[in-house]
Amino acid sequence: TVESTKNIMKWDFILERMTAQERRLFSLANVDETTAREFIEFLINFIITHDIPSSVSLIENCEDITKYVYACVVNKKCAVCGRNADLHHVDSVGANGGNREKIDHLGLRCLPLCREHHIILHSMGNKDFMEKYHLEPVKIVEKIIKVYGLNRRKKSHE
Repeated sequence: TVESTKNIMKWDFILERMTAQERRLFSLANVDETTAREFIEFLINFIITHDIPSSVSLIENCEDITKYVYACVVNKKCAVCGRNADLHHVDSVGANGGNREKIDHLGLRCLPLCREHHIILHSMGNKDFMEKYHLEPVKIVEKIIKVYGLNRRKKSHE
């Protein structure tokens, strides 16, 4: 039932996020604002990770856009519409003689976009696109490098 699913999700959240002293079932009607925001963030991440369709815009219900975009990146979901996504390099690697096959991607900024939104971005430009869709790019970290199979040039002392 809907009620039992809500309770299961609350317990998953409680067990994952809260300390032993805080581990008690809560009501969304009277929970503190911080817990409510963290629970919504938990649900959004769960929806993205498990590819659950949503009739509401996830980004509009998200407090931390960077966390939302990161969850979309590591799950290869478009940050705008939720469809399967490729990585858009906000910091261009192909221009100015850069070679995607040889460049170290660590630290570059990116967005996860489906083909349609990728094309729209290229017609609008990064700045206008991010303003229109209220997105913030994330920096590529080791986990993103592994998920997308990107190159990572190791330093000689590593």
